[in-house]
Amino acid sequence: MGGKLFWLVALTALHPGVGRGEAAHVDLPVQRDEFGLPAIWASSLKGALRAKAERGLFHSDGRSAKCVGDPAQCARVLAAFGPRPEEASEFASPVAFLDVKLVAIPARSLKGVWLYVTSPLLLSFAALYAEALGCALKLPEIPRPGSGTVYLSDNRYSVNGHAVINERKYRVAGRAPALDLPPFQEVRRMVGEVGFAVASDDDIAGIVRRSLLVQYRVRLKQDTKTVETGPWSEEYIPPFTVFVSGYYCAGRRPSVVSVSVSMDKEKKCADGEVDEERQVCRKRVRVDGDPCDYVSDMIRGPVWLGGKETIGRGLVKVIL
Repeated sequence: MGGKLFWLVALTALHPGVGRGEAAHVDLPVQRDEFGLPAIWASSLKGALRAKAERGLFHSDGRSAKCVGDPAQCARVLAAFGPRPEEASEFASPVAFLDVKLVAIPARSLKGVWLYVTSPLLLSFAALYAEALGCALKLPEIPRPGSGTVYLSDNRYSVNGHAVINERKYRVAGRAPALDLPPFQEVRRMVGEVGFAVASDDDIAGIVRRSLLVQYRVRLKQDTKTVETGPWSEEYIPPFTVFVSGYYCAGRRPSVVSVSVSMDKEKKCADGEVDEERQVCRKRVRVDGDPCDYVSDMIRGPVWLGGKETIGRGLVKVIL
């Protein structure tokens, strides 16, 4: 199975929400995987990447999304991500995305302010995805600490043989390798050297939970500036958190795609067919190039992902 592995680094706090409260300690939690760890579902990831690709090319009038840009560019988006919902039966997307899995999370440290914490389980997600997609991934040998112990990449994060992470003390059992992977190279470029702690799989869930941010918010009445709704609590994944995901490519690829465009003032549709129900002109546009190569080029760089974009949340950087 062919595909690509890629990484995501949170540049701001993230809130990929579940749309409802599922946990007693917070009203609006983030998405979680089957192990209760923060994750981003493949449907959310694909929607965000599709929105990036479609920006400036499509406009929705409530009934359908019309191509308002170059029809050839609109066709490339549709060929890679699949038809719009109103034409979903035409063909399936040749690109399938995987859920975004947690690899390492920043945690408070008594020495050094913060460091990355990971575990054998978290790193196994990256190895599993690389194996499934047929991608080369070189990971160092990962130590397996016992409960209550950690391996540190640098002794400057230890105090008298212990590491204090998120206000809890763990005995240092030995030296952990520094992870020289693309997302950590990018973080080092931004902030300089960072440390790593490899915690046990028994402890990682608690460390991750205490690393998440919880913000309390209220909605004010416009006229009196008094509380209208709230307070309610929202959960956020902290900046610099590292995730792994990927996509695989099916053998199929559409060579011609139907693109909906606006009809002219006389309600005519040159070189296309009129869709009376949605009042659009449907043009058949030839697609050149491999949709998987298009996705690889398009997803690189910053992407808005999850909710709260208007208050500066949800910016990630995709690294291939």
